[in-house]
Amino acid sequence: MIRQFKLVNGRGESWDLNGKRSFFHTVSGFGYEDSTRYEQIGTSFYALDGIFSQGQMEGHIFFSEPGAYSHYREFARFARVMPLTLVYQTDETFRIQVRLTRLEKSEKVNGGIGLDCPVCFTAEGMFYRIVSRYGDTVMIGGKIYDYSYPYTYADESFNTVLMDSDSNEDSPCRITIFGPCLNPVWKHYVENGLYATGAYTGSIPSDHKLVIDTTQIPYSITERGAMDELVADRYQMCDFGTERFFHLQRGANRISVIHEGINTLKVMVEGRISYETV
Repeated sequence: MIRQFKLVNGRGESWDLNGKRSFFHTVSGFGYEDSTRYEQIGTSFYALDGIFSQGQMEGHIFFSEPGAYSHYREFARFARVMPLTLVYQTDETFRIQVRLTRLEKSEKVNGGIGLDCPVCFTAEGMFYRIVSRYGDTVMIGGKIYDYSYPYTYADESFNTVLMDSDSNEDSPCRITIFGPCLNPVWKHYVENGLYATGAYTGSIPSDHKLVIDTTQIPYSITERGAMDELVADRYQMCDFGTERFFHLQRGANRISVIHEGINTLKVMVEGRISYETV
């Protein structure tokens, strides 16, 4: 499959980087550079930390005639609406949040057929693949599942989302608990072991939802309306004796939510499976 690029700005507008009017080519920087610091002990070197260098995706954008100058100016205005997300599609679709840190304006090339402008996109995070799952009420004990899951749980009922990760990196996620709900508790299991928990004291009415989000910095716990509008910050109403915020781990992840109400909860988890290179 031929690789595809597009850019999405902070207003949700898309810019095709594979079209005739603006073609992103001669690209580089989609690998990674390890910036781990070491301490020498005798003739050996001990890794102090394991970190990656901030990524930079470079290349050229060719703005073709007719209208090359206006296309260039339009793109420059588009790219200033932060945040920017670069979408990279090969056999799968990956995304990375970036900032356009260099846009050079060239003279017209090859007899005036267009502008060939060097650009640099600086990464503000890692590449990620979006995986979304809705949870069902799972009756644990004696139920035959329509999927393969090689674990046995205790006898109980709860709302749960199953999500696998093939990445070695901590992967952020956005947990949405739809109202009505009362005093919800969310739990994260990795390979059948309890990994982290979170709890909220209060009620979320119908047509509202509680959103626990680690996909954006700073992390947040908010109540939102039917159109995803912010109703209130609910972070201070959470149990500070729990971890509250979850990151998906390599392997089988299970996120379960219970509450003190009598209704069945509807739960959704959007995972951003993170990768150092794609």
